[in-house]
Amino acid sequence: MENLAMALKELGEKNGFNIALDDNGACTLELADGRALCIQERANMNELDFVAILGEVPEAVRAEVFADLLAANFYWQETLGATLSWNADLEQVVLIYPLPLADATSGSLESIFTRFLELQAAWKDRLDELVAGAQNPDDEETDVAEAADEGSDAKANDDNMIINP
Repeated sequence: MENLAMALKELGEKNGFNIALDDNGACTLELADGRALCIQERANMNELDFVAILGEVPEAVRAEVFADLLAANFYWQETLGATLSWNADLEQVVLIYPLPLADATSGSLESIFTRFLELQAAWKDRLDELVAGAQNPDDEETDVAEAADEGSDAKANDDNMIINP
């Protein structure tokens, strides 16, 4: 991408943000619901990373929750090319999407930004559900059974994470 700064400024203007990378090549945006989104240029890799902290996972349920997150990462089936990871220093689940700048256009930047915001919100909700289900497995089974009893095809949100780009 020839002029990343200009493309980010235009993207911000279209979406109600002031997007300008600082001297370290990073910018943190605060979303309306209080979530944060970091955009960071990694010039040495010629890419722009979109990074979002999704939340904590209590130590008692990490094995179960991490197994679900790893399964979602498999060939990025449920993450649309983003990667779910664990930041051990922060003890938080993080979602990261790298955009190679060599292939980026203003249109692709806007599309990926919008998709990442949707993906971040969906995975934040899903992480909360996974943690709650792991902490209270009886409640999750009851919710699924109640949905089935009502004639609904609803179930735990395991199959509904893919967002069409």
